[in-house]
Amino acid sequence: MSTERVFLAEFSHETNTFATTPTERAEFRNRGEFFGREVLSEFEGTNSTIGGACEVAEAEAIDLLPSVSAEATPGGVVSREAYEFYTERILDDLREAGGVEGVFLSLHGAMVQEGGVDGEGPLLSAVREVVGESVPVVATLDLHGNVTDETVASADALVAFETYPHTDMAETGRRAMELLVAAVRGEIDPVTRIERPPLLPFVPNENTREGPMAELMAEARRLEANEGVLETNVLPGFHQADVPGIGFSVPVVADGDPALARETARSLAGTAWSMREAFVGEYPTPEEAVRQAGRLQRDGACESGPVVLADVGDNPGAGGAADGTVLLRELLEQGVENAGLALVCDPEAVERAIEAGVGSRPTITLGGKTDDRHGEPLEVEGYVATITDGQFRNTGPMATGVRTNLGRAVRLRVGGEGGGAIEVIVTENRVQPYDAEIWRHVGLQPERLDVLVVKSTNHYRASYEPLASEVITVNSPGLGAMDARLFEYVNVDRRLYPIDDLDETAYPDWESE
Repeated sequence: MSTERVFLAEFSHETNTFATTPTERAEFRNRGEFFGREVLSEFEGTNSTIGGACEVAEAEAIDLLPSVSAEATPGGVVSREAYEFYTERILDDLREAGGVEGVFLSLHGAMVQEGGVDGEGPLLSAVREVVGESVPVVATLDLHGNVTDETVASADALVAFETYPHTDMAETGRRAMELLVAAVRGEIDPVTRIERPPLLPFVPNENTREGPMAELMAEARRLEANEGVLETNVLPGFHQADVPGIGFSVPVVADGDPALARETARSLAGTAWSMREAFVGEYPTPEEAVRQAGRLQRDGACESGPVVLADVGDNPGAGGAADGTVLLRELLEQGVENAGLALVCDPEAVERAIEAGVGSRPTITLGGKTDDRHGEPLEVEGYVATITDGQFRNTGPMATGVRTNLGRAVRLRVGGEGGGAIEVIVTENRVQPYDAEIWRHVGLQPERLDVLVVKSTNHYRASYEPLASEVITVNSPGLGAMDARLFEYVNVDRRLYPIDDLDETAYPDWESE
């Protein structure tokens, strides 16, 4: 029996259209750009979608034909040059591969390209045009995708992460490849339908470990157990994108039964809509959060682990500048010591610290240089404690084994003497510090600090919650702000809660029909 040939590629970006700086190819290179067989050697054995796909391919004797893997830290629209480079490379490799039995694409779902409003849909349409209607195409998605009709129409099946933090990257790749192999072998006939309740949740409330998303994911798994249902996806969307396709979506894959897919999607979308108020919340300001952390520190709570503050607004994982100073300024002004902050992306400050050298105490203007959303530049006298190349691999539950590239990185001690000061990780690259290995990389055990500030919304929970005495989500300003009502949309073509005042009649009670 001949071995089935499956084409594999990854092109992933979460685009914050409110960010003013385009995402160029250099940003993809910083995160990791791989071609041909090096795609497999880089990700085999890692907790990544490609890592999971490789496991299944090996077990099922599938011949993988890798093209490209390119992913950049969330930011502004993907430049025309970068978008065309990667899409054309994928399409050229696909044509050169000749006849393939299946296509596996690792995508995000919220990419926006320069001059467009949907990065994934046109790519999938072009792939479909190359392979024809008879070749199964399966795409993995981040659950923050804004899924368009073109994406649904061009793929046979969509398989999204089920966890946030995304600890199931490899599992998602496995599920998607298993589904693709079954389709290639004629064992199933996947069809996808989608429903979109008019909802834009606060991002912290999308945490799948508790609260409304945990309940909704449990319901999705219950529906997925029904005969004929292959995949039930829940995507709360990405509200930092001013595009028509923004918002909550429920794509469901069924085996040859579009009516079942539609009915299941409608049921789950109706459940999500009935829970809409639970997706909105109240969170402390930076001043309140730091005051709370200081109080916990004084009360001895930190003896069992650090208090972790999540700087949501400056989260680079949502397109934030990562050079915000709001939380650092509060720590200094409120006199919180034995604290750490990860991270401030400031290449100029890194250069200044490296020029001064380890053991020096240069005066540095830190952060606040990208825009006016994340706080003013902060002049500090800092002790240069560590200088590194910024290269390490994640050790926590999310993206385990995947390479992280901070660029050159510096550990700068500010605001006090010795161990009582604030340790700040300053980097050349924008990277979400969701893995606690970042601290060990610069020579610190994070457990030994009383207060840790991390620029992340939920991903940090996977690595930091096990060592934390308490976690505080901070309603901080910036491009990653948790509340969609803080953004001005001009391209959204439907009313959405909580931006708009919608009651229960805004989305039908499908289960009552």
